[in-house]
Amino acid sequence: MHPRLVRHVIFPLHERLKRKPTFRWLEELERTQWLDAGRLRDYQFMRMRRHLEFAYAQVPYYRSLLDEHDLPPARVKSPDDFERIPFLTRELLRSRFEDLRATVKLPNVKRRSTGGSTGVPVTVEVDMERMGSSEAARLRAHRWFGLEPGAREVVLWGSPIELGRQDRLRGLRDFLLNSRLLSAFDMGEPALARYAAAIMRFRPEKMYGYASSFFLMARYFRRQELAPPRGLKAVFTTAEPLFDFQRALIQEALGCRVGVEYGSRDGGLVALECPEGGLHVFSEGMYVEIADPDASGRGEIVVTCLDSFCFPIIRYRTGDIGSFDPTPCPCGRTLPKLKQVEGRRTDFLVTPSGRVLHALSAIYILRDLPGIREFHVVQESLDHIVVQIVSNHSLAEAEEAGVRQRFGLLLGSAVRLDIVQVTAIARTRSGKFRYVESRVSEDLLSTMMREAR
Repeated sequence: MHPRLVRHVIFPLHERLKRKPTFRWLEELERTQWLDAGRLRDYQFMRMRRHLEFAYAQVPYYRSLLDEHDLPPARVKSPDDFERIPFLTRELLRSRFEDLRATVKLPNVKRRSTGGSTGVPVTVEVDMERMGSSEAARLRAHRWFGLEPGAREVVLWGSPIELGRQDRLRGLRDFLLNSRLLSAFDMGEPALARYAAAIMRFRPEKMYGYASSFFLMARYFRRQELAPPRGLKAVFTTAEPLFDFQRALIQEALGCRVGVEYGSRDGGLVALECPEGGLHVFSEGMYVEIADPDASGRGEIVVTCLDSFCFPIIRYRTGDIGSFDPTPCPCGRTLPKLKQVEGRRTDFLVTPSGRVLHALSAIYILRDLPGIREFHVVQESLDHIVVQIVSNHSLAEAEEAGVRQRFGLLLGSAVRLDIVQVTAIARTRSGKFRYVESRVSEDLLSTMMREAR
């Protein structure tokens, strides 16, 4: 389908039929990204106040909460006042779901669930206003890379919801919108060969999906000595941290720039990267705080989604670790910046001595081993680590000894290390992949950050 026809006719019609205000928001966001910092803050706070007024009037949970803390919207006159509102947590989403829903009926409300780090599902509801503003922010960020709505796109995704609709209607819709969906559930060698051929035939201008999936795709392109896809301008990664070594290989093998998108199904779209490397907060639709920061400013990312009306998300603790980047961006936009989001608390390892180790410390031990295709590091307890490895061959005794030695230096001699060779490592239910997973770090890291204040 011709991109201009999609951009000017089919895509706007599709959004209008779904009652999503995507293109109205896109026009607004093109203007607000150039506001000076003070005017942008005023604009954001005005939207925060309006959203709080709506939540107070329409949501039983927030009316009760704000009255209990003597914080009716009329008394919230600054961000400092706003930040007196108690946090929203995953547990509250589960236990107070009905009270968190707006009493007013909005059109086309959808439910979204996420398993999160614990595997316990969390469900929220999203309305067309939230979906439209988020899509507009995404389209604005793609424009930063020279990509207009309607550009040919490959989506490498794994949500059961999307994949369960692979029928004629979905195929027709994708065709009309210049989009092609590939499954991130299957990233084995035969599937990678099919995906590479499909990409070369389709010749997308952009690709969007999981960081780990594009890393595997880029590694396949390099291993097979394939030329980068012609016309590809950018790869946008989401849903997982993008590590520097992944970015470097994707850019090299696929011959394009990489932009990070940060957000979540429950909390909303938070920040998007520009070509200059600034991870810009979507300030028009999202208010971001850093809770319990340590001495360097790192803490838990807390978000307020300013367009979630059917199910307001106000001061929601995401479980992700990050900090603000105060330096101006060379792109000239005044949107605030986050430093690279470091992942969820459960992506960190904690040693018996109390050291906190980033996931990369374990990844670097394993990623360059000859013949290693995939690996998964799981911290079962403070003194027990399990390493699953998918390899082209059985690890030689010297190779395994080398891995044990390096993990011993990293974690200490008190930690027991089990190395298990497997034929495949399962993705999560959504298709995401996590290299490192700690089942003990969340509470410990939360305590440490509070003590560092």
